[in-house]
Amino acid sequence: MKPTFQSLEHCFPHSGTYRNGNSESAVHETALPFSRFPYRERHIQCLWADPRNRPVELKTTDGETVRVEHPGDWNLEAGPDFLNAALLIGKEKRRITGDLEIHIHPNGWKQHGHAADPNFANTRFHIVYFQGLEIPGLIQIPLQGILATDPRFSFDNIDLTAFPYSIPSGDFPMLGIHPDQKIQWLEAAGEERLRLKAERLLLALQHKEPEQVLWEELLAALGYKNNKAAFRRLATQLPLARLRAMASTPDEAYALLLGLSGLLPKNPDPEWTPETKTFIRSVWDCWWKQPEELHELALTKSDWTLSGIRPANHPVRRLMAAAFYAFQTLEISNHWKHLTQFPSNHWNTHISWKRKCTPTALVGQARANAIITNILIPFQAATENSELNLDNLPAEPSNSIIRQTAFTLFGPDHTAKVYKSALARQGLIQIFHDYLITHRLRRAGKPMWRDIVLNVRTRRS
Repeated sequence: MKPTFQSLEHCFPHSGTYRNGNSESAVHETALPFSRFPYRERHIQCLWADPRNRPVELKTTDGETVRVEHPGDWNLEAGPDFLNAALLIGKEKRRITGDLEIHIHPNGWKQHGHAADPNFANTRFHIVYFQGLEIPGLIQIPLQGILATDPRFSFDNIDLTAFPYSIPSGDFPMLGIHPDQKIQWLEAAGEERLRLKAERLLLALQHKEPEQVLWEELLAALGYKNNKAAFRRLATQLPLARLRAMASTPDEAYALLLGLSGLLPKNPDPEWTPETKTFIRSVWDCWWKQPEELHELALTKSDWTLSGIRPANHPVRRLMAAAFYAFQTLEISNHWKHLTQFPSNHWNTHISWKRKCTPTALVGQARANAIITNILIPFQAATENSELNLDNLPAEPSNSIIRQTAFTLFGPDHTAKVYKSALARQGLIQIFHDYLITHRLRRAGKPMWRDIVLNVRTRRS
């Protein structure tokens, strides 16, 4: 029996405990099965604010064309999501100005009580993901149809932390709560984060083969935050099945990936090592023979973020890891040594085209831990009806989001032992996106938080 959205609840049995106290993360639960949207409204806010992600050919529910003169000013206070937007509507390009509100479903306007809220009196535009009944007096612009026609777009490529948000300060809502109860609540939130990831994968599996879904996720993970979109684009333009059909060795696969990336050097550099010169010649010998249509799909350097990237994490090295992953059985098991162990290759002994180094792993253990927790475990839940081992997940290194959320919840004198486990750290990230980045922590009083935490059951009970 194939996994379903309902069976994911059994894979992550404590996620519902956290979700019951968080209405936003449960929004999609009220949707019909064909209208699932396992992302947040903030994803759409970030899409709207960034012209690199926002579709150009927008249309209203009535089919009128829309041109964005000004998307509006991001509002961090009460009221609509964007203030003072200016859009050109229809063939006549009628210039209409006003505030702009964003929802996943059109009925979010009614559910959130905006009609009776004076803060929304100047709202003129309603940006929604799913098309539905219009709200009288609002120009509604649905996004699902236009985004579905762009194979390069993915909500997973949007960095939610790169856009405006405010961090509350002053009152630490979880002071005085027993550490064990904090841990239980954080781990329930962590299960919810992994469940949502599994749900996104389950949606992708409705349209793609399992290995292709995993291929795209692995490449996106190799790109980290800055180059995730470019790596995912490579995975979609050169699907795993086609790559395996065109290349018989990892070196040939690397030549295809590097050529398609647009990062293959065109001219030799006098400072290259002799090994690099020989290696580049072999890469070009393979790449120039490829079909012209593949060359036309190649990315350019402008598609990549290369400044500030550590040499060990440079895309040209990560692509070699991808080439080896392509020739492994992308199966899920408890033996994940293949994520960090690679046969001898050029990048084992070179940190850049110009510099040799002592043997250096293409993928370090910290990145491998992130892949296991964020990709392989959710993928297992989305593809297998097997029990997950969530108690011994490898913990990712702490980061700024984890530290900031812990400080905001627990105060400056908290012990880091509270979020020592992988699930607890995943939980802090989930809470950051559900409460901190959406300003909901300020609206949720301290008694409410205490009630939520105290009602969480022990994970092993």
